Amino acid sequence: MTKFSSALPIMIYDRPAASPDMWLEFERGPGYFDPRPGYEINVRLQYADDRSLAQLVEDLVAVPELAFLNLSENRKITDKGLTALSALKQLKGLNLSSCDISGEGLTPLSALSNMEHLDLSYCNRIADPGLRMVKSLRQLTFLDLQGCVKITRAGISKIERRGLVIHVK
Repeated sequence: MTKFSSALPIMIYDRPAASPDMWLEFERGPGYFDPRPGYEINVRLQYADDRSLAQLVEDLVAVPELAFLNLSENRKITDKGLTALSALKQLKGLNLSSCDISGEGLTPLSALSNMEHLDLSYCNRIADPGLRMVKSLRQLTFLDLQGCVKITRAGISKIERRGLVIHVK
């Protein structure tokens, strides 16, 4: 168990480890947090920008219970801000839907070798070349590209593999 704190207005959800999709709200920040033994946590940050994302990563880097990070609809998170995420090696899931990122910003995510679920839906600046980093995410089983208008069928065919579900509609 790892206690941690954050000065950010985060929402924390938890679930028993390896329980599929059973996230329940646990606590809200800012504050001090003490994850329950045997539980994974999912952290949601809203109204974030690159600076607050860097602070959040600093707060969470030493929290092995962190399994999922939800940054959806944070349009002030850019490619520059995503570089901080490479420190969160424990992440199994990441939601970046509707963030203002391009394919170049995805490169640091290749360091997240435990990633199983990646949501890039409605990231309108991502194009086919930006998907190259997906090949390095060998544990990835689900990739959401819905609403990514610059991604083509040809680009998707280059990253398709057995065991990876790619959602595009």
